[in-house]
Amino acid sequence: ADLENIIRLIAETPPTAAFGCACDCHGDPKCDGIRSNVSDVVTTVDVAFRGGISEADPNPLCPRAPTDVNCDGVTTITDVVKEVNVAFRGADPATEFCNPCP
Repeated sequence: ADLENIIRLIAETPPTAAFGCACDCHGDPKCDGIRSNVSDVVTTVDVAFRGGISEADPNPLCPRAPTDVNCDGVTTITDVVKEVNVAFRGADPATEFCNPCP
């Protein structure tokens, strides 16, 4: 039974989690399942310019804040521009947002 549980756990674990990294809300600062909308842009602006606190990703295996879409460790104008590009200019998140789990 223990071996069956281990096999089931491995099968259900996302590949990035197996390597110690998994992010549920990267690029979705409101973590509402809707990537890059006006709420996400406002949240990123709040963190970058108004001293707002970026909520931690709900997944404890994520090393990045959801607002840090370029993975430089801080939320800045660059992150705001990338959120705006995806939310309002039709940019592809795969090319605008970094991989938080390289």
